[in-house]
Amino acid sequence: MSTKRSANKPAAAGPSVLWCLGPAGTSSYDGALELFPKATIKLSANFDALFEMLRRTNGVGFVPIENSLHGSIDEVLDLLIATGVKIWRTYDVAIHYAFGAVDPKKISQVASHPQALAHCRQFLRKHYPLIEYFPVNSTAYAIELALKHSTIGAIGRVTTMRQRGLPVLHTEIQGKGNTTRFAIVATKNPFPNIKPRRMSIVLRPTGDRPGLLHDLLTPFKVYDVNLTRIESRPAGTRLGEYVFFVDLEGNASDARTKKVFEELRRFAEITVLGEW
Repeated sequence: MSTKRSANKPAAAGPSVLWCLGPAGTSSYDGALELFPKATIKLSANFDALFEMLRRTNGVGFVPIENSLHGSIDEVLDLLIATGVKIWRTYDVAIHYAFGAVDPKKISQVASHPQALAHCRQFLRKHYPLIEYFPVNSTAYAIELALKHSTIGAIGRVTTMRQRGLPVLHTEIQGKGNTTRFAIVATKNPFPNIKPRRMSIVLRPTGDRPGLLHDLLTPFKVYDVNLTRIESRPAGTRLGEYVFFVDLEGNASDARTKKVFEELRRFAEITVLGEW
């Protein structure tokens, strides 16, 4: 998977050390290198380890939070709630995938990160409709598996395949317009001089009744605060109870945002996941 920087540009002074999902050759790793070329990149084996490191050391991370084709990265959203790590900046990165294998005639499995497998489902249906999916921790690890086993094909970054010697069979196999939003996350703001223009919050309803969602959305209309995303997720308490992830234009110091929050607290608990 290769990355292309969107119109968004990194802050002039970025973090000096940046944690992201490894190994080298993942979209997170390459996106971090492109956006923050002066940073020292450190790698974590999974998101749980990454967020724990950020929480313990007040470090700065670079993680995917949303994809244009398949929505939010649920694991990252859950960790933002659980750890107190917050979003401080976002960047949109165009995603490109390739498919490679040692022997095209022997392929019986395709390995990649679960998100990459989902992104390339249309390609796989067309070219490999009977193939078995083999989810792994990263696209870079999938390439290593394909190099060791001739029965495994890999979805990953084309430059990583070429660097490591895996024959590339197809390029540009991602869905149309495939873009991932990455976030700078940390317990403390690494960009203190930048005024935030957007917020991410979680609404946890304090009760359940007809019209509750209408009541939660009405303050945004009344005080003219624009919602850019709303998504429900299981609350983790019992079946049928949900929390709502909301992105909005504004920040905690805006008068209109304060009015919205005052109204929302009548119906739900509010957790701020970040301002950027």
